[in-house]
Amino acid sequence: MRLWIAEKPSVTSDIVKALGGNFTRRDGYTESTTDIVSFCVGHILEMVPPEVINPAYATWSLDTLPLKLYPVQLQPKASVARQANVLIRLIQRPDIKMVINCADADDEGQLLVDEVLEYAGNKAPVKRALINDNTAPAVKKAVTSLRDNNEFRGMYLKALARSVGDAIFGFSMSRCYSIKAREKGYTGLLSVGRVQTPVLGLIVRRWRENQSHASSFYYSITGNFINGTDVISARWQTSEQAPVDDKKRLNDKKWADELARTLDGKTASVLAASVATGKTTPAPLPFNLVRLQQYMNQKYKLTAQQTLDITQALREKHKAITYNRSDCSYLSDEQFSDAPKVVEALKSLVDFSTLDTNTCQKSKAFDDKKVSAHTAIIPTASVPDMSKLTTNEKAVYLAIARFYLAQFLSKKTYDEAIAEIKCGDESFKVLARKITSNGFTSLLGDDKDDDELDDNSGAFDLLSRLQMGESLTCRSIDVAEQKTKPQPLFTEATLLAALVRVADFVADPRIKQLLKEKDKDKKDEHGGIGTPATRAGIIETLKKRNYISVEKGKFVPTNAGIALIDALPDSVTQPDLTAVWAEKQAALETGEMTIERFIEGLYAEIKRLVDAADINISASENQTSKTDLYRLTVKCPSCDSELIMTAKACNCTGCKFKIWAEFRGKKLTNKQIETIISNGKSGEIKGFKSKKNDSTYSMFVTLANKETGELRFEYPPREEKKPSAKDMPGELKL
Repeated sequence: MRLWIAEKPSVTSDIVKALGGNFTRRDGYTESTTDIVSFCVGHILEMVPPEVINPAYATWSLDTLPLKLYPVQLQPKASVARQANVLIRLIQRPDIKMVINCADADDEGQLLVDEVLEYAGNKAPVKRALINDNTAPAVKKAVTSLRDNNEFRGMYLKALARSVGDAIFGFSMSRCYSIKAREKGYTGLLSVGRVQTPVLGLIVRRWRENQSHASSFYYSITGNFINGTDVISARWQTSEQAPVDDKKRLNDKKWADELARTLDGKTASVLAASVATGKTTPAPLPFNLVRLQQYMNQKYKLTAQQTLDITQALREKHKAITYNRSDCSYLSDEQFSDAPKVVEALKSLVDFSTLDTNTCQKSKAFDDKKVSAHTAIIPTASVPDMSKLTTNEKAVYLAIARFYLAQFLSKKTYDEAIAEIKCGDESFKVLARKITSNGFTSLLGDDKDDDELDDNSGAFDLLSRLQMGESLTCRSIDVAEQKTKPQPLFTEATLLAALVRVADFVADPRIKQLLKEKDKDKKDEHGGIGTPATRAGIIETLKKRNYISVEKGKFVPTNAGIALIDALPDSVTQPDLTAVWAEKQAALETGEMTIERFIEGLYAEIKRLVDAADINISASENQTSKTDLYRLTVKCPSCDSELIMTAKACNCTGCKFKIWAEFRGKKLTNKQIETIISNGKSGEIKGFKSKKNDSTYSMFVTLANKETGELRFEYPPREEKKPSAKDMPGELKL
């Protein structure tokens, strides 16, 4: 009997179909005469509490740090204990002659099944099935192409070291700084994590840069040159003698005005002029998870967590997309072979029925050499019933489908004209493009960030008539004054982009190099921190712990978040630990280092940090950290995002929905606002004061607009006054 263990219950049916035969459904597994297919529910085991490992850890004390939590002691998670026990019993069945690890094809998937096998004391040989997506052909290929699980032992050790290391570091450093803070009168819990804290540090530093920015002015210069009846406008090229700022921008107005005066009316000449025809721009690559999360945040204001949850549903419930937690933007040759069937299925949708696709066209996205453990996120041939998708599910699905279909549309084509003009000692340059075919942009639209690709047919025609050596006349010089802007605060989309390339924000050359070396074999990660699967959760954790708030879509650190970063050493608030760990985990994966040596080194580092720990925080921060923000128990009625209550208003973290705390002169309680949102109407609220006199009255507050949060009111119905005997008609009086 073979035991197949999937990472999630949704994958079991795919494996059963791929195996074929008659299966009977049991409690927590499916069984045939030769095979049993069961499942985890993500990680079904968790580390036992520190105080169980060592009773001395029940009391928080610096003397017990670092917490010695290795070797790892695990127990079934309470929330999934029933399935954990089912799986453990199956592993221990004497008729099981082989176990197949069918978890996701990455190191975390390797860990979550292998740790259950070790916990259950498995004695049977173990094979590995690498299921990269849930399409029937892919699963069939995976279950018939088994490999020895020992080949992936290094991946298991790498993930185990990260998991236990994060627990040891997080528990130990959170205790350390919470204890130090209590000595200063702070009564809250300070949470510190290897990835969480550097992400918070990134947000705090960006916020400080933004707040401390001192505006200044710089100047852009445009020369307008006459060529017969044509006027050609060209941009001045910064010269060596010009006064510029650190970004090479001209910052002296007198110098700019003098340049304009000097060149006005002078003769100019065309140093270079050329026209290139038939230039092309290919379609952008299909989505990986991070790029999809960025896109959905920019276009639809969805949070990273919302997009992740939606893709999980599209993959598991609807079987509509391939593996959704991918960090790869490339596709396999096998997926190119499947393209005709997938494209045909997608064209059954009205949105795509008229597209002129060519499935014989192989875009740069199809490249086996650039595919990692997973491929890009694309649709499967199982097109969902769009009427059964929520608005947000439909938006995410169609975005994934559009970027996939774009691979089979023609490239955008254009002609390009460039000219360089010399006037006095100064150079000017101009470029114009004429679009000859919209290609894939008819489906995706143009990238608004790429101004140079905008169609400028009028200027193109002027430039195409220019000849090298031709004389022109400078009609005028325009000087435009512009104000420097501070570094923008992070949004969900820009923070995700920063986490992929966090090495760019690191000054230490060794740490920068280690981070980039960690991702050297990845095409879509450039010295990042966190993983595609964990980044959304980290952002949500920072929100829930009230270290950051969301104001008009931008991340702002709370006072508690700022105080925590100020209290910690740079090595904790920067991604140093991730960089150093990456180097050691690579050695673990290849067998050059043992996990015991890794843990001993971690203990020594934490001991050093604990000995040097201090914190600049006071009891006054208690009030800030507790009352700065309140997270409502209801979700936004417009976009289903989280709602944050500040002193003045209830704000949505994902859209413009807002309810002001004060309504018609009375402050609404958090509970009343929650009732208004969930029911559309409050209970009867008393105590509204009349403007005419000192009397008070009651009314119901209603939610008039679910998109904006606009409120209205209704007066309670008046009680009918019972008539007295003297008010009754004479014949009814008693």
